[in-house]
Amino acid sequence: MSSLPLNMFLEKKSSFTISLFFLFAIASSLMISLARVNDGAANDDHIEVAEFIFNEGEIPEPQRCWQCYHPKFYHYSVAKLSQFFNLETKAFRTILAQLINAIAGIFTLLMCWIFIKRQPFEDHIKLLSFAMIALNPRFIAIHAQASNDAFLILFGTIILFALYKLIDKFDLKYFLVLLMISILAGLTKGNAFILIIGVVIIFFIKIILNLKKSWKSYFVSLLFFIITTTFFVGYFGEYFDNYKKYGKLVVYNTPVTDAPYLIEKTTFRRPGIRSVAEGYFTFRLIDMLQNPKITNEYNDEYPLHRTSLWSQLYGRSNFIYFDNWPAGKWQSTNPTMMNIGRVSLVLGMIPLILFLIGYLKDLKKWIGLFFRKKWNSINDNQDWIFHIFIFGFVAFIILFTATGRDYSFMKIIYLHPCILAILIPLLKGFEYGFKFFGRSKWKLVGFYLVMFLLFTSYCIPILNLISNLLET
Repeated sequence: MSSLPLNMFLEKKSSFTISLFFLFAIASSLMISLARVNDGAANDDHIEVAEFIFNEGEIPEPQRCWQCYHPKFYHYSVAKLSQFFNLETKAFRTILAQLINAIAGIFTLLMCWIFIKRQPFEDHIKLLSFAMIALNPRFIAIHAQASNDAFLILFGTIILFALYKLIDKFDLKYFLVLLMISILAGLTKGNAFILIIGVVIIFFIKIILNLKKSWKSYFVSLLFFIITTTFFVGYFGEYFDNYKKYGKLVVYNTPVTDAPYLIEKTTFRRPGIRSVAEGYFTFRLIDMLQNPKITNEYNDEYPLHRTSLWSQLYGRSNFIYFDNWPAGKWQSTNPTMMNIGRVSLVLGMIPLILFLIGYLKDLKKWIGLFFRKKWNSINDNQDWIFHIFIFGFVAFIILFTATGRDYSFMKIIYLHPCILAILIPLLKGFEYGFKFFGRSKWKLVGFYLVMFLLFTSYCIPILNLISNLLET
């Protein structure tokens, strides 16, 4: 009899491990399969940059091509690995570029799971939260395309993990990881500055919280971090060179314009943000269900949700065909796929609501501790650091879309570098949901069924896309 609880525990852990492995295997297979069959389609043409490096052995100037303004660690990696494997055709080099990103996505998922496993939540909550990331259509898609975003997402995940451990207790190995990966992030894409600035802000806060304790290690580390990242990112990321040649640190090739008016609607290029009120204070679920994809025209024939930021972020996150881009096989007019997309857009509201509940409850807790001056409570728990990164990336998206105005600027992948920060309110939201259901067996069965249907509606269009690409 005494061995019965132990056997039940082992059976539960075994089932949990199998479920985790199953989820990880599905997500990894989808990314690798899609990367393998993808015909080179991507949101932006980063292969052109890698091809310049591969063929000429030199880093192209920022204005030589549309995407040449980016820092080029990803493109350089693709070019050098192509030379290492002696890939003689552009088609093979493109597949390599896509597979590299699929591998980056697998490592990102691994980091997410290592983080989730250490959190104080029940196993079923951890699995659901992990599945929301692993099976997310846009997460799968971006890791099957040749884009520098996959590298930044991986680097951002490692940065947040190392910082989380470092703020708990100073450890030189985590600081060195933080420093090295922050430099690589800065050499990958410009919006890595949000991660780097976030690290600096959090170090400052930690120093202030520990003025009466061990603050010197954090202070010295902060100075070293600022000096080292500034030098390496500035020099090898071409920012210093840009300033010398063009008089500005950042050279950006995409047209931008003035910020929108508060109420009056104006357009720039392909209509996206037409006014502050419409762009940032609307959520058009009904219109998304009526038109579950974007149109890419410059004219006035586009669904209303194209001019609503939160609608775009939500739709792109929950349905792989919602973007209706890249052109070709990544576009669909299949009525069955559109209906499955509608299902995912409806069911996706449940985890979204739970996420917002978890986020707002957690934010309320930290604001309350701050105003009550509970410095020890803040210092003893590291979850507060994630709110800084979520705020930073959301603010970036708002400012970026307000100056770009074109609907193509509204990308959910701009939030993915802080995917680890998103996990905490997601975990807490699911925990709240299970408390709300209580011990009602039928409510729990219904909830699990809804989540299963959501994950199924995520995967079927991805499998359909893979099938369509195989036909080429």
